[in-house]
Amino acid sequence: MAFIVVIGLGLGVGLATVLWGLFPPPLTLRAALARLSGDHTPAPVDVLNHRVGGTRHLAGHLVDTNVKKIPRLAEIVLPDLAITGTPIEAFAVKVVGYAIGLALLGPVLWAAMGAIGLHLSFEVPTLGVLVLGTAGAISPFVDLHKAAERRRRHFCHSLSTYASLVSMAMAGAMGWSSALEVASTVSSTDWAMDEIAQSLLWAQAYRRQPWEGLERLAVRFNLPDLTDLARAMSGAGDGARIRDSLDAKAQSMRLKETSALEDAAQAVTQKMLLPGVFLMAGYGVLVFYPALAAFTGSHL
Repeated sequence: MAFIVVIGLGLGVGLATVLWGLFPPPLTLRAALARLSGDHTPAPVDVLNHRVGGTRHLAGHLVDTNVKKIPRLAEIVLPDLAITGTPIEAFAVKVVGYAIGLALLGPVLWAAMGAIGLHLSFEVPTLGVLVLGTAGAISPFVDLHKAAERRRRHFCHSLSTYASLVSMAMAGAMGWSSALEVASTVSSTDWAMDEIAQSLLWAQAYRRQPWEGLERLAVRFNLPDLTDLARAMSGAGDGARIRDSLDAKAQSMRLKETSALEDAAQAVTQKMLLPGVFLMAGYGVLVFYPALAAFTGSHL
């Protein structure tokens, strides 16, 4: 009975943690100002101290510390958090909640089997806790990376459009600096254009070159195409060469996107072949089975 009570308390704590992550408290003033300024870098641990809750602070500290201990993991997770705009404390609560929730399934199933008369050894729930807990902790990282890849594909599509718009503006006798700013304001609903505009605003505020702001954005979001574009612009020099660099990069990104779409279409076509093969095999068995059964039956 006591074991069932402990399991119920654990399930309650796990569900409460998940709900706390899904419905976080309002942002602090510092976090709100950072979001308005376009700085979506993962919040450091000291920012989490502003009374966002002891559980959220502890989970954020654990995830932030352990992620940074593995450089390769930090190179993947931190840009993914930045490009999706996910606060690290909310992501940490999700990781801990999923891990606890799935880990408790092992003891629950073990207790349920014992209640119906199927007794298993104590090693079974222990192994279930380890395996399910690990799977629960890994699944938010997988979901985060998939969401970040979708946003990166969207950003690259918007970036090719942005490069073409800048080139057309420069062809209309507009200066390259003004063309960069004007092209980033053509869409008020595209978050990628807003991020580009924020990076240009950062470069202007800190008296840097526009491509330095773009390269800073590329590093924060892990966007190799934007890095190549910023470096091509920095090495171009005058306006005419910058326009040529933008044209070449826009064409290269469009070809890359077209190739990716063709590969995806071919992959879907190959997946569609497998059901057809099974269908034909089943049809062959249906047609030839009576003759095969009569032949084998006559020789028995």
